[in-house]
Amino acid sequence: MLFRSMASLAILKNWQRWTAVLLLGFFGIARISEVLRALRSDLVLPSEQFSNLVSAAFLRVSNPKTKRRGKGRTQHLKITDQNILAFLERVVGPLNCNLALYPFSAQTFRAKWDQLLVELEVPSSQRPTPASIRAGGAILAYQSGEKIQDLMWRMRISSQQTLEHYLQETAADNIMSRLPDRSKNRIRSAAALFSLLIRHQVS
Repeated sequence: MLFRSMASLAILKNWQRWTAVLLLGFFGIARISEVLRALRSDLVLPSEQFSNLVSAAFLRVSNPKTKRRGKGRTQHLKITDQNILAFLERVVGPLNCNLALYPFSAQTFRAKWDQLLVELEVPSSQRPTPASIRAGGAILAYQSGEKIQDLMWRMRISSQQTLEHYLQETAADNIMSRLPDRSKNRIRSAAALFSLLIRHQVS
C-alpha cells in the first residue's frame, strides 16, 4: 500500500519517469539500482514485440549482483500487470533508445522518495529506503499466491532456503502497523487513487 500511495503522489506531481522506475522496481521485483542504471534500449515493451501472444515487458539487467552465483552476466526482469504496462508505454515508450529511463542521479531519486514520505507523514525513524522496493514487490507476489519456484525465478535466486529466509524476514516487518493513524490515513487515501491515476495519468 505504501508504494502505491507514493506512486499516486508522484504522478500527481508529474514525476512520471520517477514513477516508472518505482513501478519497474516494485512489480519487477528488482534492485532499484538495476533500474536506475537502465537505458531505454534495455526495456522491451509489448508494443515492440512481434507476437500478440506476448503481453509483458522485459528489462535487461546488465552486470547483475548475482552474476558470480551462476545466474549469468545478463539477466532480465518481467512485468505483466496490464495497467503498469500501459503506463510504461505512455511514459517511457517514446524515449530515444540511448536515454536513461531515469534522467537524474540515484541521489535525486532518493530525495524525491524522502519528500513523498514526509508528505505522507511517515516518521523519520520508520521510513523505508529505496532498497525496500524489491522486498515490497516480493511480498506482494507472495501474498498474491505466486508459486515459490516462479518467485525464485523472478528474483533471480537459486536457493529456496534463501527465499524462505527473505520472505520470513520481510513479511514480519510490517511498516504500516507501526505508523501513527494520521500517516496511515494519508497512505490509504493516496493508495486509493493508484488504479485511476495509473490508467489516466495527469499530464
